Amino acid sequence: MSPASAHPSNAFYAPTLLPAMEELLARGIAATELEACMRRTLLELRTPLVRVPLFLSRRFWDLAERASGEAAIGLLAGKRFVSTLTNGLTYLFDVAPTLEAACTYFARYFPYFNGSLYIELRIEDDSVALVLSECGALLSGRQSREYTLVGICSLLRRKLLASGIAQDPLLGIQLPGHAPANAELYEQTLRAPLHWCSDVSEMVLQLQPALFLQPLSPANPELEATLVGIVEQARGQTQRTLLDEAADHIAGTLAEGASFQSFCKTRHLTERTAARRLLSHGWRYSELLDEQRRYKALDLLDDPVLSLAQITDRLGYGDLQSFSRAFGRWYGSGPGAWREAQRRRG
Repeated sequence: MSPASAHPSNAFYAPTLLPAMEELLARGIAATELEACMRRTLLELRTPLVRVPLFLSRRFWDLAERASGEAAIGLLAGKRFVSTLTNGLTYLFDVAPTLEAACTYFARYFPYFNGSLYIELRIEDDSVALVLSECGALLSGRQSREYTLVGICSLLRRKLLASGIAQDPLLGIQLPGHAPANAELYEQTLRAPLHWCSDVSEMVLQLQPALFLQPLSPANPELEATLVGIVEQARGQTQRTLLDEAADHIAGTLAEGASFQSFCKTRHLTERTAARRLLSHGWRYSELLDEQRRYKALDLLDDPVLSLAQITDRLGYGDLQSFSRAFGRWYGSGPGAWREAQRRRG
C-alpha cells in the first residue's frame, strides 16, 4: 500500500516518545510540564498500546524545542531511542536473520507505531534504500522526523554490531530541504554522508547491498513467529477511544467545518454525553478542532502552490479574516507574514 492510497492516520503509539521524554527530564524539564503538554501522566504514557492523536506529537516537539533551547532537540533525543525504547517491533528487528527481513518487518508494522510516517523498502537494480515519507493527517514535523531517523540508524548499526560485523550498513542519507547552519551536528550524529534536496519531502537511507542479504544471526522462525504474533495482537487489541474518533472526524471533515454536532450525530451520541466523555480524556472538542487547525495551517502554508484563500477553505474557516485572527492568536503574526518569513529563512 502506498502512502497516497493509505487512509491518513491520526494517531501514533505514545510510548515511542518516552526516550525523548527521558532526554528532557535529564535536561531538568519538569515531568509536570510534559504531562500538561500531553494531558496524560507519564505512567499512562508508559502503558502498552496507548495511542494518541497526531497533534500531540507536534505539541510535544514544540515544547521540547522551546524548553530545551535546542534547535536540533529531535536529533539529540534520538540518541536515546535504541537504548530506552523496547517494543515488539524493535525485538523483531533484532532477531530477524538478515537486514532484508528486519527492514521488511519494519516497513510492515511501522505505521502502527508512528502514524505520520510510512516506510518503504525500495530495491532497484544494485541499490537498496529505506524511504520514509509522510502519510498522516498532519505532517510529522522536522523534530519528529529527525528523532525517528536517528533511531532507525541506530537500530541498523546495532544489528550489525551484534553480529560481529564492523561495517556500516549506511552508504548515505538524503534529507528534505536545505542544509541547515548546523550541518556539522547532523553529520556527527548520523555518521553518514548527507545530501539535502529542497524539492523532495522523503528521507532516504541508502543501504549497503552486499550486507542486505547477508546472514546476521541464526534463524529462529519460532521466535520470529512469536514476536509477529505479539505485534499483530497489539494492533488487534488497540482500542479506539472517543478522543481517537474525534480526531479522525476532524481530520476528515475539516474543510466542511468539522462541527461538534456532526460528530455527535455520526456517533449517535448526545452533545452532553460526548462532551463529558471527551473531557474525561482531558479535551474539549473545540480544543481538538483548534489544535488540528493550528498544525494543519503550518503544513498548508509550507505548500507554495496554495493561496491563503485556499488554505482558509481547507481549514474550514468562513473567511480569511477569521483564519488570520486565529493564526495571530497561535503564532503572533498573520499567515501571510509568517509564510514570507519562512521563505526568507529557507
